[in-house]
Amino acid sequence: MITVKKAKELLTRNVDILESRVEGLVDALGCALAEDVFSPVDLPPFTCSAMDGYAVRSSDVRSTKGAKLKIRGEIRAGDSKNITVEKGEAVRVLTGAPVPSGADCVVMQEYTQLEDCFVLVKTGVGKGENIRTKGEEIRRGRKVLDAGTVLNPAVIGFLSIMGFDKVRAIRKPSVSVIVTGTEITKPGTALKPGKVYDSNSFSLCSALKGMGINKIAVKRVGDEFSLIQEVFEKAVSGSDVVVFSGGISVGKYDFVRELFDKVGVETVFYKVKQKPGKPLYFGRYKGKPVFGLPGNPVSSLVCFYEYVYPVVRKMLGLYPVFLDEKTLTLGKEVTDKAGRVNFLRARAYRDTVMPLVPQQSHMLSAFAEANCLLVVPENRKFLRKGEKVKVHNLPL
Repeated sequence: MITVKKAKELLTRNVDILESRVEGLVDALGCALAEDVFSPVDLPPFTCSAMDGYAVRSSDVRSTKGAKLKIRGEIRAGDSKNITVEKGEAVRVLTGAPVPSGADCVVMQEYTQLEDCFVLVKTGVGKGENIRTKGEEIRRGRKVLDAGTVLNPAVIGFLSIMGFDKVRAIRKPSVSVIVTGTEITKPGTALKPGKVYDSNSFSLCSALKGMGINKIAVKRVGDEFSLIQEVFEKAVSGSDVVVFSGGISVGKYDFVRELFDKVGVETVFYKVKQKPGKPLYFGRYKGKPVFGLPGNPVSSLVCFYEYVYPVVRKMLGLYPVFLDEKTLTLGKEVTDKAGRVNFLRARAYRDTVMPLVPQQSHMLSAFAEANCLLVVPENRKFLRKGEKVKVHNLPL
């Protein structure tokens, strides 16, 4: 076995960022920009009104006593009227409308009163007030986003307001999830004697979808070597990452490790000094990451978050790749067998973390309540209530 630290070092050294391609903005949600972005326009693209009101010359409305101005017309958002405001005049403008030539401020509608073809301005207004100046946010040609920026809704909105409808981003990987076990039955069907419902494909696929991965192929296969090999070869040909769940230990019908040896998967590591999930496999085949996760539901999901999750994030060009780590105060004592890092399902409450029960690797109920994994170091048999501990935050 190797240590958790060594396993994670090997992970990052054996995974490459995927190539980039041009994507529609919404399709690129969650991806990383593959190149710097420069604005092709000024923002705002023209000087416009920030309020509903009247565009005027500040020299006409300096007095706090107000002024009476002749109305020259109206400009709405989207209009391109050629109007010039002369001395003693005003133009009705709506929010977002271009400010007409000659005007250098806007009086808010609330501080005006109409009188036939005139408007009474009831307050003093200074130059530039209630106006959005052309290019005040962004000047054309300025670098506005760095390569590696994650395309979240705000970034996508920012790109679209500059006129972009496509962007070059690191593409998302496709993933094959293969759940092994003759005893596995699909939920929604009758449960026959000796069978158990499949939870691993559902939890693993949901975790991948939570990362923005949409191309996920799922296959359930019994404990037959020829079938497992056939499914694996199809998965490798059609996916960037292959994740097995089950069949990786040393049981009589655990054929996944044997398959990897037969077809020539390059082993990066097998077995990690951790609990749960000791029989964890990571390798490369035809340049693609290949995982063998334990079959127990908790072990499978813990190994996903600690190992598959960072591999997918690195392929996406997202950093940091590992789960967010925080230091919190332990809410109750923990007794453990030293020798392996233990990832306990736990719940964080502000500055405190509480381990949950049950902790057995086949029991998912505590995981369903957890929002973090409490990391018990391999050399510790006892953690005191009140001491500082490390936790890995689980994605929502």
